[in-house]
Amino acid sequence: MAIPPKEPLRYPVTAGSTAVICVDMQNIFCDPRDPVNEMVPSIIPNVQALLAAAREAGLPVIYLRHVVRGDGSDTGRMKDISPQVDERLKAGTWNVEIIPELTPEPGDIVVDKPFFGGFTGTDLDTILRGKGIDTAIICGTRTNICCETTARQATEREYKVIFASDANAASGKPDMGWGEVSAEENHRMALTILACNFARVASTAEILAEIRALKGLQAAS
Repeated sequence: MAIPPKEPLRYPVTAGSTAVICVDMQNIFCDPRDPVNEMVPSIIPNVQALLAAAREAGLPVIYLRHVVRGDGSDTGRMKDISPQVDERLKAGTWNVEIIPELTPEPGDIVVDKPFFGGFTGTDLDTILRGKGIDTAIICGTRTNICCETTARQATEREYKVIFASDANAASGKPDMGWGEVSAEENHRMALTILACNFARVASTAEILAEIRALKGLQAAS
């Protein structure tokens, strides 16, 4: 039986109530020497363009970083999932810094998170509500883990989510009993699930056009 088509969400970029959230574009998750990061180089120009356009249009830019204390006090279940988390994501190390191509600028906000989702154990929700934000544009890495988790959490908190299809990078997964899954397949499935249930999924070009149109409206007013 064929699965019936579904009408996609059509959340617009809106002046004064939209922010761009850049997820985990840190050295450890973007280092090209790590094959897990194979998709990351291709998205950096798109992420750069989104952040630059947002700043120019006066939209808040918020960076999320996955950072832990490093002493084991805040990595209970994370350590089950990633035994080296205390070493790999320790605060103050090169691993957790935003990559040079995307260095935060004055006025940008950096939020450190101890787990996958941007709302878990952070003040992200307080920041967004304090700025009157109801729409979040999400870009970064990895599509199928921290970016998707943040998008789902945002939706459950009544935010409208716009997920950049070509400014998020997925990772492949090894065979855990059902076959190996490539980064491309993980990316495609994550986008499909998000588009069906949680977010508007749009290309960088589409999002940029709406942001730039906002700037024109602001100038006219």
